[in-house]
Amino acid sequence: MAKKPYIIALEEHYLDPEVKQLGGGPGAGRDIVERLDDLGALRIREMDEAGIDLQVLSHSIPGLQAIDAEAGPPLARRTRRTGARRHQARLQGRDGQRHDRRRLSRR
Repeated sequence: MAKKPYIIALEEHYLDPEVKQLGGGPGAGRDIVERLDDLGALRIREMDEAGIDLQVLSHSIPGLQAIDAEAGPPLARRTRRTGARRHQARLQGRDGQRHDRRRLSRR
């Protein structure tokens, strides 16, 4: 029997609480916002149900375009790191967070 392939989902959106506080939410329904806010049990459970091994996270709208030039870059760096911190084996940030390519290529 063939071994299950390692499934990586790209561009999986989340909404950082600090950005949400500054710029509001994406204007989506409550169930969507709940999923954007969640980087814990709900997201991991739904990943398991869908057979996803790893998600590469991307920040949802609103982005940081409306944040002033002085505050924007440090906030962007924080959001990239915060998203994946709690479940590093299952969630990865993008654009500036180091990925262990050797680990991923062995799967």
